[in-house]
Amino acid sequence: MQNYTIPDDAFSQELVRIRGLIGSGKLQDAALALNQAQHKAPRDARLPLLGMRLAMAAGNQEGATQAARRAVALAPDWPVALSELALALTRQDKSDEAMQHARKAMALAPRDLMVIQRALAVVEQTAAATDEAMQWALTGLELQPNDLRYHLVLGDHLARKKEYASALAHFEKVLAAEPQNVTALRGALTCTLDMKDSVAAQSLADQLLALEPEDENVRYFHAVAHGQTPTTQPSAVVSSLFDQYAPTFDVHLVRGLKYKAPERTAQILTELHPDRRFNLLDLGCGTGLLGVYLGPINGFIIGVDLSARMIEQAARHNIYYRFHNVNVLDALRDTPADHYEAITCLDVLVYVGDLTPVIPNAHRILKAGGHFIFTCEAAADEEPDMVMRGSQRYAHKASHVERLCREAGFDDVRIEHLGALRMENNEPLPGFLVTARKPPAA
Repeated sequence: MQNYTIPDDAFSQELVRIRGLIGSGKLQDAALALNQAQHKAPRDARLPLLGMRLAMAAGNQEGATQAARRAVALAPDWPVALSELALALTRQDKSDEAMQHARKAMALAPRDLMVIQRALAVVEQTAAATDEAMQWALTGLELQPNDLRYHLVLGDHLARKKEYASALAHFEKVLAAEPQNVTALRGALTCTLDMKDSVAAQSLADQLLALEPEDENVRYFHAVAHGQTPTTQPSAVVSSLFDQYAPTFDVHLVRGLKYKAPERTAQILTELHPDRRFNLLDLGCGTGLLGVYLGPINGFIIGVDLSARMIEQAARHNIYYRFHNVNVLDALRDTPADHYEAITCLDVLVYVGDLTPVIPNAHRILKAGGHFIFTCEAAADEEPDMVMRGSQRYAHKASHVERLCREAGFDDVRIEHLGALRMENNEPLPGFLVTARKPPAA
């Protein structure tokens, strides 16, 4: 326990004064006082933590992280320093290292409320460690049974595990005390939608809409709860979903859900371009699975995805030339014409819905003779051209998709029906892979 405490009441009071200066925005005065304190006690780990707060107040996130590292170097077993470093690392998207420090802090002080709250904040920002977070929240709830924040954490993590009834019980605890708690209303609505309790879902959606009538996400879920089919999913809905899954997405999708579309698409691209000379726009690139299967090409692979965390994972493969963290529809609208030999869009249109702005823009962006390769979940012949499933993913009728392609100007449209686009709830999910060619130059 040495290094970070000094039995000097006057000195401790000075540290409180410095923290007050930082809090009131008097950063130059705080810096001067902190420098003087460091000369007096260079081994006191509390001082770099004050330096961290000073750097954050000045907008220097890298400096804040380095200051937190110095605190841990001085006091490697101090849970406060470890948890502060973990939080600083999350602000720089260093999720894995942040969780390592949060775990160590919790191991050292498993019943310290401040450490618990910081560890849960790390989890919230990194979308990681569901089981650990639940245990930490349960401990927090045991220590502070009236603190509703722990019910929100438990509800969120149980919902991610698809234990909707248990999750709903936690959200209802919050709503009993705070009927207008928007976070609890959103969580309860998600649970009731997945539980197919339409009466409860509609009531919750109405309450949310009354509180947040301008929120795009609220309007979307209100429509879904009332049995309507929105034309597309809001960007924030998609990005938040995939930010959660990014760290384990590859393993879950390929091994768990038997997802084969990237591998098959890579095969098609190499057959179309045996010399591997082409430029590719990968819409909704995710963690870069297509790039992994395709490998380096004699051209550029440009990745587009709404989820910054997915792009972070994809960049690790060192296959993609550049990434754009934007909506697929915006990327299609803003990309110049006659730009790529190939465009791919795998397991993405299930979140886009209306294809009328997608397919014509893909045709415009492709060079003559180029190919648009994409997947859709399959709607049955007796269903509408586009239908929203209970999973809130869109399914499309193959005949409708082919017609849209030909109307946009594609002259060769090949549809490969897949017995299973992937698995869902241990059942094969029907889908199809489309390869549409823009006519070659005359």
